[in-house]
Amino acid sequence: MQSVFGFHNRNRFRVYCYATTASDHSPYRQKIEREADVFLDVSSWATKDIIERVLQDQIHILINLNGYTKGARNEVFAARPAPVQISYMGFAGTLGAQWTDWFVTDPIVCPQDTVQPELWYKRRQEQHQKMAAGNSDQWVYTERMIYMPHSYFVDDHRQGFREKDDISPGHLHLSDHMTEAQLETRWLYEQDRRWAMRHELFPQFPDDWFIFANFNQLYKIDPIIFRIWIKILVRVPKSIIWLLNFPAAGKEHLTRTALQWHAGDPTVAQRIVFTDVAPKEVHIHRGRVADVFLDTPECNGHTTAVDILWSGTPIVTWPRNYHKLCSRVAASVCLATGLAESMIVQTGQEYEDLAVQLATTVRYDYIPRMAEPPPSYHRVGHGTVMNLRKHLFLHRDTNRLFDTPRWTRNLEKGYAEAWRRWESGEEFLYTPTELTALDPRVAGDTDPSSSLNSSAAMGNSTVTDQIQRANGTFGLGSRGSIYVQDDDDGAMSAQFCRTQNI
Repeated sequence: MQSVFGFHNRNRFRVYCYATTASDHSPYRQKIEREADVFLDVSSWATKDIIERVLQDQIHILINLNGYTKGARNEVFAARPAPVQISYMGFAGTLGAQWTDWFVTDPIVCPQDTVQPELWYKRRQEQHQKMAAGNSDQWVYTERMIYMPHSYFVDDHRQGFREKDDISPGHLHLSDHMTEAQLETRWLYEQDRRWAMRHELFPQFPDDWFIFANFNQLYKIDPIIFRIWIKILVRVPKSIIWLLNFPAAGKEHLTRTALQWHAGDPTVAQRIVFTDVAPKEVHIHRGRVADVFLDTPECNGHTTAVDILWSGTPIVTWPRNYHKLCSRVAASVCLATGLAESMIVQTGQEYEDLAVQLATTVRYDYIPRMAEPPPSYHRVGHGTVMNLRKHLFLHRDTNRLFDTPRWTRNLEKGYAEAWRRWESGEEFLYTPTELTALDPRVAGDTDPSSSLNSSAAMGNSTVTDQIQRANGTFGLGSRGSIYVQDDDDGAMSAQFCRTQNI
């Protein structure tokens, strides 16, 4: 999210960045240092000094970009130095802490019926008196949600990962005005470039072989999906699956397992191919060599999924776990491309069948190059997988997934509403009916604020105490999650969830 800091509207926001890790002197870090209004390296500061600085800066909204990951300073958030505190991106799940008010997300990665505040709000509306069972998968997220309209995931590919001969970010509008012939020429050139890179990387494989790939860390591969991958290789004999030595020790284990599980044909294990991890830009650009990316359903590709979609390669993903955010991220980013129905499946069998269908329906024509002497050809692909590739590549400049300025504007709407609710006091007010459901002793009160005040003498069991126990987080109030509406197409992800039952 390196460009988000600079894309914020300076008429409405002043951006402070407190870096909890020392500089690695990367261009990404340097860009953030330049574009934040105030940038402080607090990696060597004591916790109390960071807290005092946040208070001194009078921060209204404090964003936690680490969560429970390396470099986190959650004790700063636990001290409550800002009125509104929000979790985003760094940790793929709930923080389960009362010092986190909001979680930036979308309805695919965090379905509404896995959110505790949403469920409590619904129960209050229905005037339920009894506690619901708290040990089911439904009771996952303790935060209220800021639901983004396309995908919660933000990236910087359109600004930071363009090739030298591609359209510059300052002239992206030109891609909207290309003629059909210009688009076809651009697509033909992309196919030539892809084919040349494939020959460099895998000269040992014939032209008619299909390349499946997964570039996630190998720990994300669980036995269920690995068995499905082996079945795919068996059903598509002229295919490989391309993995990374990430870590290198994983290669031996996976190869041995493939041999054990399919001992009758050792060539299946030989078609699991490993390469070393490449530098970031090389990794992104060579992603085009893969025909299809096979996602890991237990823990999806996150940044890796966005990398591969930017390269024009489609994904097969299975959001297997309803309650688990990291199992649903690839579905979220696929939705933002507008091609979700072609890439998201609901079962392991559908996953296997879609991968096989994409691999077995592709075909290529060879067209002589007009400006070069023979033998020189364009390799032009046809079939469902090529239609997906063409759409992803030619529309990536206007794709919602890669529109970082739009994403930032939508995020600002969520921030503004969260602040408005806090500033107006709505988060702390309850209707008489809601208060009565929590404590019958206030049944005669008509002003919820006076009810809260008059309860101060109720000993150790005040209405406020009961609200805190019932809601799991103070300040739920009579409002639920924030649903950010895009200026153009509204809450697309919520509508898709309902339609597809994801």
